[in-house]
Amino acid sequence: MNFVNKHLLNKISNKWKGSSLQKESTLHQVSPYIGKIKSSMARTLVSTFSKEGDTVYEPFSGSGSVALESWIACRNIVANDLNPYAAMITRAKLFPYNSVNKTLSEVEKVAKEVKLIIPKIDLRTIPKGIRAFFHLQTLKETIAWCRVLKLNHSYFLLSCLLGILHHQRPGFLSYPCSHTVPYLRLKKFPYKEYPEMYQYRPLQERLEKKVLRVFKRIPELDYRIIRKCYMLDSGRFIPEQKVDVIITSPPYMRQLSYARDNRLRLWFIGINDWKQLDSKISPTSKKYFDLCRSCLKLWHTILPPKGLCVLVLGDNYSHQYKMHLPDAIAHIAIKEIGGYSVAWKYTEAIPNDRRIRRGCYGNLTETILVLRKNNRS
Repeated sequence: MNFVNKHLLNKISNKWKGSSLQKESTLHQVSPYIGKIKSSMARTLVSTFSKEGDTVYEPFSGSGSVALESWIACRNIVANDLNPYAAMITRAKLFPYNSVNKTLSEVEKVAKEVKLIIPKIDLRTIPKGIRAFFHLQTLKETIAWCRVLKLNHSYFLLSCLLGILHHQRPGFLSYPCSHTVPYLRLKKFPYKEYPEMYQYRPLQERLEKKVLRVFKRIPELDYRIIRKCYMLDSGRFIPEQKVDVIITSPPYMRQLSYARDNRLRLWFIGINDWKQLDSKISPTSKKYFDLCRSCLKLWHTILPPKGLCVLVLGDNYSHQYKMHLPDAIAHIAIKEIGGYSVAWKYTEAIPNDRRIRRGCYGNLTETILVLRKNNRS
């Protein structure tokens, strides 16, 4: 397959620019996630490098953009991520309720269970760092809802709840706070000037409104398509299904701290030590390349002849390899592991409007690196 043509370059370049929020399925907006692939980019990669009926494997699913776009495009999808928050969002996107009415009925059912739990919650056992974000009654409700939803494996509703966990808008649960990364904005919104932002915020009505927003724009979906999501080490996990193509974006070598920046949401789903988790899901350079070697070696065994591995990579510089990340990954695949060749490579600048922290330093470009499996001699 010859992917290097002007039409494809223009198609992918256009998907890098602008916002997808008003066009994408609102399922993508169930809960925020830093460093995620734009849904329009995920859609382009899926449509370009796979065909209807294929099984797409996404070893580092993150927010599940590729997973959801694969399902929408009638591809089977096997997703995986070691981050519990990422795996939960991906499951929410792959296994939503099939109607808004059924979802709201489930909310009513859970509300009855929650009422029995709230009186038993002792806030003295809750860390001060968590209590600082919420009105105490709102906090009790949030803890109770998360416990029930987690116990019932209600990943869709739990993701919706975490999607409204913190922000400064009235429809969210916390005191004034940033949306993606949990930092209180008490100086910007002092209590004396904005007392309404520090009042009790009932959870159920906000959750119901969140559900309505998520169901606002959902395409027709085929629920017969294979959809699976795991929370395992990608360097060791072998999917049960035959894999036709791998499309994924591995973590960016400490450029993003996926546990630290989601530490509040992680606490509510039972992860108390975000630092320990960050050491696994935001690896150092050495651990990152060890993981890449394990993955590339394993992926060669599960890809079909001439199968493609499509990687979206940042421009981190590797002092170990004395080259930027995409070139280092290609070197590992071709020279160290063997059995791969570069089918295509395309790099473009990351627009500032796609950054979580506008104007910050970090990855300035992203590269789509397409590796093809060769038959080993």
